[in-house]
Amino acid sequence: MNSLRLNTFRARLLMWILLSTLVLVIGLTAVFYQYTAQQIDYRVGEAAERNVSQAMDNFSLLARGYDSLAKSIMSNAEIQRLLSREEPTAMDEFNKQLLMMGALGTIFYSYNDIKGIHVISPVGNVYSYESTTHGINPDFLEGEFLREVQASGGQLTWGGMMGEQSLTVRDDPVFTFGRLMTNLVTRRPIGVLIIEANPRTFISSMNNLMIKPESRTYVYSASDALLVSSHPNEPVDTKEMKELTDLSRYTFREQAKDVSDGGHLIITAQDAKLGWKLLTITPKPVARLEQAAANRYFFIVTFAIIVLAIVIAFVLSRSVSKPIKSIVQDMRRVERGDLTTKIQAEGSYDEINYLNTHFNRMISEINGLMDRNKVATASEKNAQIHALQSQVNPHFLYNTLDMIYWLLDEQENEKLANLVLSLSRMFRYSSDWRDAVATLKSELEQIGHYMTIISARSDGRIHVEHRIDDELLSATMPKMTLQPLIENAVIHGLSAYKGEGMISITAAREGQTIEIHIQDNGAGIPKHKLEELKQALKRAERLEWDDLLEEERRSLTVEPAIYGHSQGSGVGFLNVHRRLVLEYGAGYGLRVESEVNVGTSVTIMVPDMSKAITAKEDKDAHIGRR
Repeated sequence: MNSLRLNTFRARLLMWILLSTLVLVIGLTAVFYQYTAQQIDYRVGEAAERNVSQAMDNFSLLARGYDSLAKSIMSNAEIQRLLSREEPTAMDEFNKQLLMMGALGTIFYSYNDIKGIHVISPVGNVYSYESTTHGINPDFLEGEFLREVQASGGQLTWGGMMGEQSLTVRDDPVFTFGRLMTNLVTRRPIGVLIIEANPRTFISSMNNLMIKPESRTYVYSASDALLVSSHPNEPVDTKEMKELTDLSRYTFREQAKDVSDGGHLIITAQDAKLGWKLLTITPKPVARLEQAAANRYFFIVTFAIIVLAIVIAFVLSRSVSKPIKSIVQDMRRVERGDLTTKIQAEGSYDEINYLNTHFNRMISEINGLMDRNKVATASEKNAQIHALQSQVNPHFLYNTLDMIYWLLDEQENEKLANLVLSLSRMFRYSSDWRDAVATLKSELEQIGHYMTIISARSDGRIHVEHRIDDELLSATMPKMTLQPLIENAVIHGLSAYKGEGMISITAAREGQTIEIHIQDNGAGIPKHKLEELKQALKRAERLEWDDLLEEERRSLTVEPAIYGHSQGSGVGFLNVHRRLVLEYGAGYGLRVESEVNVGTSVTIMVPDMSKAITAKEDKDAHIGRR
């Protein structure tokens, strides 16, 4: 039962495999379902575009047929003759009615889908021929559509499925269109032709566009008036349908176009000659899968994969955890002090075999170290005794130098006393490494002590001057950064110089860096030696820690001369540069420029820590106030 605890490697491995498998299965299933639905929507959209294009072609053919019908009625000689004359008596008007019915009936039976042909005279008389007689709707005679036909100038005007606003009062739907009739000779209006057609051709074409029962199709005139819809009895004034049938949202072109949004498959098209606009709307998802069957299939597959994952996870966890468990048991024996333990290498994973081999090697090395430690312990105790016996307290040396200074001061030997005092302070500064970081001010004080000694040696021929703003004196850097560089300038640059030797120290802030410039007017560095020094400085920036130690040892033994023939004259540069690179990283350190018989300029680049120090002081002050 211990192997099934949650905190065991085997249980964790089993749990993670199961969880990852389940997440993967669910994720892949969801992605596959989404991808399949998108592909179906895309394919259905392509098919819908083709169907809409075909429907528009059918509507165009039907409209041209209706246009031909209207033209044939208007150009009929008998109808032109009858409409062009006015009958003086009621009997004459009755005879005219009979003659008009005969003329219209001849044309009526030539078209199967025509339900009624009506001619409205300028004085309001209606001449009709229908398959079944219906009453005249008086509202139509005063309606907007009739006025639109009268003002059309002879163009065929489409009224569509007008419902209760149609010319005749009937229960069955009709598709209405009309044209202004004029005398072919005088061009004087002689009536208005109104034709009522069976809309089954339109409805049949629209039904072919029905992708699913929720699909809706609408045909609009060039003036955006609704002519016919796939569901004429369904209201379109709901909020959702108003938004979906807002024609200003869509672009209508001669070619059918898919303009679907996130929730609906929407196809638009327009007839170039008639100006009719077709809009078909289908809610998404377009294709509905059988949910029950899909769910059953999903659960069966998921259950099968989980069972398979459990079996695989159990086998994998056992194969991995068994050798690890063996290693753990052997390590526990080592913890109890049994250093004779050896793990038997068995056929396992390469990583486990690697652990076995190195565990055995570690035990062997521990045994060897313990044997060597017994021998080394006695030697180490002897070495410590000798080290304690030979140790000299540096304070004894400081006090001795101070005593010599006071003795010389009593003898009024001021020059020698100052030399001893400077030497004492230099020694105190350079040997006190409790803090490896110094300020620029303390470094300059150390240079002052050093130059006191050098001035005595050179009879005052060599001078150091510095012009540095007080705010830069608090800049920090590794201890003993300036002295090696000043010493190089004195010994290798100015010692052989016959004239007045001058070393100038300046400092400036450049962005986030403080640059300290040391300029001398000494002998300078030969060009090829200067190039060697620059390459050595660049090489130091790329070295890792172990390489730096090796480079340090090499520089102390075989470092080439930089100033003329002076062996080791570049050591100071490289040592200071390495310390700065190690402390602050690449980009900081030394930059050297020199010209023979002109002088040498060394630039020390350290980060500006003043902002960080100020921020820390402000934080400490804030904490103190709290």
